[in-house]
Amino acid sequence: TGGVPDKARILANHLRRLGHTVTISHYATYRDYPELSVTISQLFTGKKPKIKNSTCFEDFPCISIGCWLPELEFTYYLNSKYWRRVINAHQRHIVVGGTVLTSHPLTQLGIHHLIWCASSMIEDRIARRNSMFLPRKLIDKFFISPIQKIMEKKILSGRGICMAVSSYTSNSLIRCGGDAQNITKVPIPINLERFFPPSSIPKPGTIGFAGRPEDPRKNLSLLFRTLKILLAMDKNYKLLLTGNPTNELKIAASKLNIQDNLVWKGWLNESDLPKFYNELDIFVIPSSQEGLNIAGLQALSSGIPVISTQCGGPQDYVINGVTGYIVSSNPNTMAKSITAITNDRKKRDRLGSNARKFVEEHYSQQAFDTAFSEAWYKTWGDSP
Repeated sequence: TGGVPDKARILANHLRRLGHTVTISHYATYRDYPELSVTISQLFTGKKPKIKNSTCFEDFPCISIGCWLPELEFTYYLNSKYWRRVINAHQRHIVVGGTVLTSHPLTQLGIHHLIWCASSMIEDRIARRNSMFLPRKLIDKFFISPIQKIMEKKILSGRGICMAVSSYTSNSLIRCGGDAQNITKVPIPINLERFFPPSSIPKPGTIGFAGRPEDPRKNLSLLFRTLKILLAMDKNYKLLLTGNPTNELKIAASKLNIQDNLVWKGWLNESDLPKFYNELDIFVIPSSQEGLNIAGLQALSSGIPVISTQCGGPQDYVINGVTGYIVSSNPNTMAKSITAITNDRKKRDRLGSNARKFVEEHYSQQAFDTAFSEAWYKTWGDSP
């Protein structure tokens, strides 16, 4: 789930169309592949890390790579014999991640490669750290994150060319020591034929959110408090959300007494998402941090104005008064921007029309093809 596999799928299909044979390899998180890694409690049981061959994204060959001590997290990115085996079996390497960390084995081996990423390590991590229990938080702050910071610095000074998904991403990597000459912007393309405006404008007051509700960076508590303010003015507001609520979110909604105005749609695949967007009047990004937020672009492509906090990536495409509004992380301010659109249908129509045009001009397949080809040439000196 999330932006990383979306980017990986887009890139894999693009490379296949260009005639390449593509293999997907990824570190196997313990949560999803407990049989492939060896935890601290299993150290003396004789168990060893494993790899698993399968397929993903319908029919691409997929290699899942386990590790020692996944609790430490940075062990996923170490230059193990399994990663070396996979790297040596392939000619070109492109890393897709939220951060640059997955390219650590390639950096250790001194191999030229591309890195399509969304943010620096610490900006990607800080909200998750803040949600951890105190012992885990301290271990992360004083042990895990410092090691990953060292890895990040080595990568940024290595032979990888970073393909940043947004201006925010570029600036984040430069602040962490990245060379601006080795950082280029490659937008994530939106399928304009799949995500398009509906034939009729949705009912006013239908607000949408799409993302992983359990991710603390998504900051759903802000959106819940905003909805509470909106309902005090008009009981017809409702909030549609993808995913399923955690117990914490259920409790939060109950305390605010907004649960009857929440509609959880469950996990939706890409073919189901257009129908979700076509029900929406406004799309909201309440996040504390976003490298880009693909959902926001899909909403714009569907002709929906977007309201976003000042969280990073969305500031590339949420243009005040043009495609939506950038607001502070204050529920009263967010509610005011929402009502300004719902109560002025001509404004809503204008913002929605501008939103679609903006994606057509800046996030088309052609825009991606051009930027990706330039990054490829910069890395390997030929055409993809």
